[in-house]
Amino acid sequence: MVSNIALHEAGHALAALDHGIGVLHVNRSEVILASPGDLLERGRHHGAIAIGYAVVALAGHAAAPETGLSKSDELLLEHAFFLGSWSDPPDELRRALLVLAENFVHSHREEIETLAIVLDERRSLPRAEIEEILGSTGR
Repeated sequence: MVSNIALHEAGHALAALDHGIGVLHVNRSEVILASPGDLLERGRHHGAIAIGYAVVALAGHAAAPETGLSKSDELLLEHAFFLGSWSDPPDELRRALLVLAENFVHSHREEIETLAIVLDERRSLPRAEIEEILGSTGR
């Protein structure tokens, strides 16, 4: 059986990759993301990047609801709110973005579980191994 911790981190990692955010490394306590600077250089709008980061922040909790949000998840979500410059109330935005994260997790559950199983076994995965694992799932 796969651990909730591995599901949580795998959810973050897969959401980041799906939203064009580079993953440098994942272990059972964190996902190290690439700088967002290159996304802006490639013409991505601040709002799209902000949504991507918000979904990444919330995807771990969506993949394993028992785990909640870590301090780093909360910080990433705050940065997403700042980057998006949204004027809506933060609690409403959080609920709306959580729906996006839950839909993402539902649509990619098999890939998240595959990555989580390997993460449970190896405890830590560099970017190349993540890409190899996800490539074997047809990604």
